[in-house]
Amino acid sequence: MNSRRSSEPHADNRRLRALETHVDPPVAQGGDLRIHLVYPNSYWVAMSNLGFQAVYRLFSQAPGVVIERGFLPDHPYDSKVYDQRWRTFESSRPLADCDVLAFSLSFETDYPHLFRMLSNAGVLSLDPAARAQHADTEKFNAPIILAGGTSVTLNPEPVADVLDVIMLGEAEEWIGEFAATLRDARAAGLNRVDSLARLAAIEGVYVPQFYTPSYESSGLVKGFAHSSIPTLTSASTTPTDTANTPTVSECLPAPKARRRFVKDLSKFPTYSGILTPETEFRSMFLTETGRGCEMGCRFCVAGYIYRPVRKRSEESLTDTVKIGLEHSDAVGFVGASVSSHKAIAKLASQVAETGARASLSSLMSQKVNRVLAASLSESEYKTVALAPEAGSERLRRAAGKRVSNNQVVEAARDLAEAGIRGFKLYFIVGLPTETNQDLEALVSLANEVRSAVVEASRESGKAAWVVLSVNPFIPKANTPFQWEPMLSQTELNKKIAHIRAAIKRIPNIELHFEPPKESYFQALLSRGDRRVARLLYAAEQQGKDWKWLLQQGSERLAAEVPPIDFYAMRRFGFDEVLPWEIVDSRIDRRLLLREAMRAHHGEDYTLEAEGAEELAEIEEIQRPELATTRALVESSVRSDLSF
Repeated sequence: MNSRRSSEPHADNRRLRALETHVDPPVAQGGDLRIHLVYPNSYWVAMSNLGFQAVYRLFSQAPGVVIERGFLPDHPYDSKVYDQRWRTFESSRPLADCDVLAFSLSFETDYPHLFRMLSNAGVLSLDPAARAQHADTEKFNAPIILAGGTSVTLNPEPVADVLDVIMLGEAEEWIGEFAATLRDARAAGLNRVDSLARLAAIEGVYVPQFYTPSYESSGLVKGFAHSSIPTLTSASTTPTDTANTPTVSECLPAPKARRRFVKDLSKFPTYSGILTPETEFRSMFLTETGRGCEMGCRFCVAGYIYRPVRKRSEESLTDTVKIGLEHSDAVGFVGASVSSHKAIAKLASQVAETGARASLSSLMSQKVNRVLAASLSESEYKTVALAPEAGSERLRRAAGKRVSNNQVVEAARDLAEAGIRGFKLYFIVGLPTETNQDLEALVSLANEVRSAVVEASRESGKAAWVVLSVNPFIPKANTPFQWEPMLSQTELNKKIAHIRAAIKRIPNIELHFEPPKESYFQALLSRGDRRVARLLYAAEQQGKDWKWLLQQGSERLAAEVPPIDFYAMRRFGFDEVLPWEIVDSRIDRRLLLREAMRAHHGEDYTLEAEGAEELAEIEEIQRPELATTRALVESSVRSDLSF
């Protein structure tokens, strides 16, 4: 969980502001549209997030917009902290004292913080109609509640009921359209529903109240009803009576909201607009090299939700690096597949030649060469991260990770010979088709990498070291593994204990892992439907955090809401309506289905037809060790739920 907190109280914003360097100062202009952009975590976490910084920069440059930031204070579940009204970072205005209260949501684990902040601001409600009526009758404290970011683009439903507008996809072209449309709606005197209807016409905008999911008696999603959206004309540009249906010329069925993406990223440089030592990266200047990943690993979000894969041009990155070097002695290249950019070695070398440090957020083992390794070493790079993900080549292929053991070892060796001494290896346990032999292979590969880097570093007198970062598999929406169940916490703990016992006698290796209970919570939010908001609401009403929810895992916490196991540990049916299919992700379902099948049948598998017989055959694919778990979950649903 992202829980890093500053040790200073919330009132210390003045000190934090004094430490900030604005690379691009906000455009000095008056504005009639006040937006509070909030990251539902600490200042440290928020300002380490390049997406949050990029959106802040774009809003600050939009005509007519006044933008301020907001962050989660320290100890938000402390009653003394909660009893104070939380305020903006720049001018200490109440968070809800604005026209738009916008949240940047990169991670599902920040959803409880979202509920906490809405509650503190006095605008937490599961009823959009009540919010609309409040907005039309109250002058203050009734902002449009907006959210965007990777997590809600993947699956907006677990938080849909508390939001008025959700931005699906990438915001560069959308922000100006959103601001202009809303300013026009306000100038025309439109009420809340009519204003939302105007916004819903923008590509990438999802207004949840215009779409209603329904459920089977078993608890599964039955389908989605698309409400009628008001279509406005000049005859209806005056405030309407909030007690009645909005006066409109006609109503049209709501089209399916569609994820938006930017075709040419080079037109929109994405880099750190504000530098501060109070982040994970200190005052390093970050710049994005591209979006998406050509690997297409079947468990990974980046390879699917950011499709199509796009790289920024060498020329645009060179210009951005020049800006960074004017303000910082360190430049970080950020992206899902940074090392696959054809100019990355050249760019990193150019940074190193100036005496500054170059850093890469990700390295593909098969893309590491001696030139790239040397440029990283020249930048005084201390630690690199490689992601084999699985120990055996068989399991790696099943997961869609096209890299051999030899490539992993040789990449580590090249980096060690160039002077790198720290290595972090990322692995996932609980992947579909995983066996005990795969766990043994994980330990074997880690030991092989350790031996290679220790030998390569021997002459320097500074021994290399290896850290294994082992994390549980979490099924993510809009990936081929979205249908797969997550292993139980008991099973995952056994696997981690097995790995720990195997490496404890091996020198120069450490083991770090994410606790399975946190991953279990992520699985709930990743595959949850709109009913999950009631669980988060119930926790917030009791002043409890996410850990309280986990303690109730197999119990019903709210009427007509399945237990957590229903979302996390159940194998979703291939013919099942998925909660996130209420929006258009631009990802072909048949592509995901084909890739899911290839994990079990091999790369030659082709999906000829999506008929009933084939789906029945697909449903027979079950991991034996999960059969009992699935039966228990289904039994729990039948006996415990009444829909």
